[in-house]
Amino acid sequence: MPILIDEDLCVKGCTLCDQFCPGDIIYRLDPVKIPEIRYEDECWYCGSCEEYCPTDAVKIVFPQEMLHCQTPARTLFGASGHEPEPQKNRPERESG
Repeated sequence: MPILIDEDLCVKGCTLCDQFCPGDIIYRLDPVKIPEIRYEDECWYCGSCEEYCPTDAVKIVFPQEMLHCQTPARTLFGASGHEPEPQKNRPERESG
């Protein structure tokens, strides 16, 4: 699992990890529960959820093959060499 959330550290009602996940992998459907991780195999490992968590409850777990990656960062982040910005104004999800 690429994303781990520490239930003891997670602030109930906070939605920052959900808001800043550009891949919509993290969902906070119930404000009193920890967020759900969906489609974990589609995680981009961008680190936005981990970076914006105010309590360090979110941790990214990189697969072993990524830890020893020899691909230049320019290739990983695209031709510009810059990391993509997190989504800020994404549409609300429909419940149901």
